[in-house]
Amino acid sequence: MSDYLKRIFPVFLSAALFVTILTVCFVRETETQTQPKVIHETGEVIYDPGKVSAKNHVFHEGEMRGIWVPYFNLSNGSPVMTEKEFKAHFDNIISTSKEHGINTLFVHVRSHCDAVYPSEIFPFSDIFTGSGGNDPDYDPLEYMITEAHKAGLEFHAWLNPFRILSDTENSVLTDKSPCYKWLHDTNIKNDRNVISCSNGLYLNPSRPEARSLIIDGVRELAENYDVDGIHLDDYFYMFTESEYDAEDYREYVESIDEASTPLSLTQWRCTNINILISGIYAVIKNIDDNILFGISPQGNIENDIDMGADVYSWCSLYGYVDYIAPQIYFNSENPLLPYEDTVEAWKNIITNDRIKLYVGLALYKAGSDEDDGTWLKSDDTISSQIEYSRSAETDGFILYSWEYLEKSQTAAEVANIENVIDVV
Repeated sequence: MSDYLKRIFPVFLSAALFVTILTVCFVRETETQTQPKVIHETGEVIYDPGKVSAKNHVFHEGEMRGIWVPYFNLSNGSPVMTEKEFKAHFDNIISTSKEHGINTLFVHVRSHCDAVYPSEIFPFSDIFTGSGGNDPDYDPLEYMITEAHKAGLEFHAWLNPFRILSDTENSVLTDKSPCYKWLHDTNIKNDRNVISCSNGLYLNPSRPEARSLIIDGVRELAENYDVDGIHLDDYFYMFTESEYDAEDYREYVESIDEASTPLSLTQWRCTNINILISGIYAVIKNIDDNILFGISPQGNIENDIDMGADVYSWCSLYGYVDYIAPQIYFNSENPLLPYEDTVEAWKNIITNDRIKLYVGLALYKAGSDEDDGTWLKSDDTISSQIEYSRSAETDGFILYSWEYLEKSQTAAEVANIENVIDVV
């Protein structure tokens, strides 16, 4: 993308949100610095200024020192855990994280249109139900949040918004899934809400019903749980080919007045995602202004745009995110995206000073032969990246992932990380 397009892209997409039927209206701050309102297609209006939360949040001061805890780390390798086993395992996640200087957990609470809590919308994750399909008689999420807060850790609920199944050959879509009815219920079938591609089954970002399902899930979380943040990762459009959403795009183009120029496919996809993101933001802030909302896109900005992730708008306009956490999983020897240059690129696109920048770091690559063996040349790559991010005045870092805090592969690297974050 040219420098000119980079400058106009957020503005162009924002304008598109006003002039299409997919309208999201942003109102700028007034001179008195009161919070601006955001009116979304769902009718959601952001909170009353000064609204006080009744929840008992835990927020760290100073540098973010986060760790991602993916869903497969919650299972501890077991097909299904008893309540006692799960609680002991999560207690270990908490204690291990604290011992290594972590102050924030990003825990996978919905990875495949499921939930690690009793939900009125999504089925329980098979981490807790196993092959028998019986829901647990306790609330794993409530336990995780309560214990994390007792330990002084901030808790962000991490969601994959669109992924339904990542392995369609060996996984079965349960009839408890809200997506099942769209594919199989002849009375209400709308299989365009679900897209099947080489990567699996995904909700269709262009469909209002699919976006509403995601937003309703976020509303349920924000209303019922004392989460400190809600966090999305980089699962947006999981395909670049045009055939997967050709019918939806054709309908959009046909809806445009002949005197107007329709958005390109990429711009239209970005607009669909922007509608979702602004809708999530509005829902969260309506419920509790103190809950943070953030996204962890790919570190490659151009790839993000191709996936429908309009990071230029998210990092410049109000009403999308409170923080951005790009996955800058590259070292200094990366020929296309060297770490330092990539950090600076992200710094440069954040023009809204309300938005914090957390750098996602690839702890899993330390001590491995990833990237042509360049990670084997040093055992202080991550610690040096943390120090560089500080010099670049970012707001902290998040490591991927928890299981690598105590692997022999990463032991030397983790020791050096502890040195730079003053773990006693």
